[in-house]
Amino acid sequence: MFKLTRRHLLAGSSSLLLTMGPREGAMSSPVQTISIKVAAAPSIYQQAFASVIEAFKQQNPSVAVELIPAVREDEELVQLTLRSAIVGDIPDVLFMSPNLMRLLVDRKLAVPLETVGATAASLQSLGLIRGAEGMGQIAGRQYGTPMGVSTPVIAYNAELVRKVGASPDQFPTSWPETISLISRIHLSDPGIIGGFFEYDNTGNWTYKALVATLGGRMMSPDDKVILFDDPKGLEALRILRAFAQAGQGAADMTRDQARQAFSAGRIGVLVTSSGALPGLERQANGVFTLKAAPLPLGSEDGKVPAAGTVAMILAKDDGKRRAAWQLLQFVIGVEAQTIIGQQTGLVSVNRLALEDPNRLGSYMKARPNQGAAVTQLSRLTEWYAFPGENSIRISDAIKRHLQAVLTLKRTPEEALAFMRTEIGALLGT
Repeated sequence: MFKLTRRHLLAGSSSLLLTMGPREGAMSSPVQTISIKVAAAPSIYQQAFASVIEAFKQQNPSVAVELIPAVREDEELVQLTLRSAIVGDIPDVLFMSPNLMRLLVDRKLAVPLETVGATAASLQSLGLIRGAEGMGQIAGRQYGTPMGVSTPVIAYNAELVRKVGASPDQFPTSWPETISLISRIHLSDPGIIGGFFEYDNTGNWTYKALVATLGGRMMSPDDKVILFDDPKGLEALRILRAFAQAGQGAADMTRDQARQAFSAGRIGVLVTSSGALPGLERQANGVFTLKAAPLPLGSEDGKVPAAGTVAMILAKDDGKRRAAWQLLQFVIGVEAQTIIGQQTGLVSVNRLALEDPNRLGSYMKARPNQGAAVTQLSRLTEWYAFPGENSIRISDAIKRHLQAVLTLKRTPEEALAFMRTEIGALLGT
């Protein structure tokens, strides 16, 4: 259950409780307060979470907020929440990764935000970038509001791009052009991997992003029909085969190993996370000029699934739901987004904060590569999670099939057929 214990206090817990009553001798009545509990993950953002709650507290004296010390991993937070739900003791608000939202939605623990007044227009009036609300949607309904974002991006070695006659300042905007570039880089020096596509991310994030940029889906909106085996799904695997043929097929690596090789100048183009860019920039400093670009769009309907953190409401009491909605609106706003942008490394989703030089404007100007993520905020979509109890097994199965394509052990057509059969069995379709 989510209760503060002596262990929490010793670990540095700060219960951000605000109660206001009359001063001694004053005749006024106490201000009525509503108390809500907030649970959060991951723990690396604990300071940012505490700063946001403290700022909210200053502006909303009628809401008492208890910030439970953040747990290390989002999966742990969800498991704690599910166990606490059995005895009816769940937090009122969660800060967590969007790819785990579905576990709470399917169990009817998450509150649809339209029931507390959320609309696309109301969120955008707070400064939320148009389209960014998609990060917190499941099956078209709003269950979370984005707090900070990481998106798949392309990091590239400007010198290797220039060496093959391409402009480092104008990275390709289509997948065919990108494939041509990585092929030329590899042909110019077979010792260089022209392109590397990280495929071992949690929840098959980059693969799902690739399918989404092509306008594809994993399953139908009602989760009844598999859709990743359509022509768009096959095209995604053919793009992966092109990465394999540009050098990745002979050098299968984890994403951590690939990032090290990229920073050492041995990979020309790396499909990675915007959250990895600061570390890559530090490691590549003095070796080559690192630049970043958004993922190419393969369709006018192309989208990008976002990682990062969302805020969700689980409160059952109407009063607590209203107070929780106050907090979620604050989290989207300029002040909270400035804190998140400065303290977490995640990209802010508030256009006003990003544009204001006294907020994040100057901060982002000094980090131009983060612009690759910012340009994708208007086309965010949910980080899809397969339904049912086999979701994790499905992710593991997909990773194996992606690896088979990226190591040239199976053709895209073969891998797609095997993947369709195995995942269909796990889904029971």
